[in-house]
Amino acid sequence: MGHDNPGESAVERWERLQSTRRDIAEHVLNILKAGLAAAPFAGAIASLMSDYIPSSRARRLEEFARSLAQDLDRLSNRVREDYLLTDEFAFMFEKCFRGVAENYQHDKIEAFRGILVNSAVRSDVVEDEQEYFLNLVNSLSVLHIRILKFMAAPERYLEDTGIPSSRIRGGFAQFLPVAIPGVQLEVLKSAFGELFRNGLTNTDQTIFGTITSGQGLDLLRGRVTDLGNRFIGFCMVPK
Repeated sequence: MGHDNPGESAVERWERLQSTRRDIAEHVLNILKAGLAAAPFAGAIASLMSDYIPSSRARRLEEFARSLAQDLDRLSNRVREDYLLTDEFAFMFEKCFRGVAENYQHDKIEAFRGILVNSAVRSDVVEDEQEYFLNLVNSLSVLHIRILKFMAAPERYLEDTGIPSSRIRGGFAQFLPVAIPGVQLEVLKSAFGELFRNGLTNTDQTIFGTITSGQGLDLLRGRVTDLGNRFIGFCMVPK
C-alpha cells in the first residue's frame, strides 16, 4: 500500500488512488471471470465490469470537471484564490470527485458540484459545517435531496425539471407525486418523515392526511428548517 507524500497535490493523490483502485478492480474482475467461466451470462457480467462501468465513471468525471470549470470561470470574481491552496479545500475537492466517481445519480452529482463551487466562493460556511453537509449528501438518498430541493426552492426546482407550476395543486398527497413522479406515495411519505427526523424540515408525514386552508405551493412556505435551507443552499450552484 502506498504512503501519502506530503508534497503531493490533491489531484495527484486522487489520481494515484484511482490507479490503485483500477489494479484492485482488475484483480476482482479476473476472479469473477474465473468463477463464472461456465455460466451463460458470464460474458455480460464481465463486459459490464470491464467496459461499461469504468467508461461510465470516466464520462461522469469528465463532465463534472467541465461543469466545474465553467462554474468557477463564471464566478471567478468571487473565487477565494487563497482558500484553493488550503488543505481544507483539497479535502473537499478530493471528497467531491470521489463522490462523483461513486454515484451516477444526477441529483447527487449536482450536489457535489454545488458543494465544491460554494466552498470556493463562500466564506460564511466554516470547514466543519462544509464537511457535515458533504457527509449529509453521502448519507441521504437522491429522493431525500429531491424532496428537500423542491420544498426549499420550489420555483427553481420546477423550472429545472420542466414541471409547470400550475400542476402543483391540492395538498401534499396530491402535488408531491407530481413534483417527484414515478415514486409511490408511501415511499414519499417515509422519506418526508426521515427529513423531519434529521432536522431538515419542521413537518412530519402526518401533513399528508391533514386538512389545511392552503394548497399547492403556498403549503411549502416555512416547512424547511434553517439547517435544511442552509444545507440545500450549499448544495446548489449559485445562479
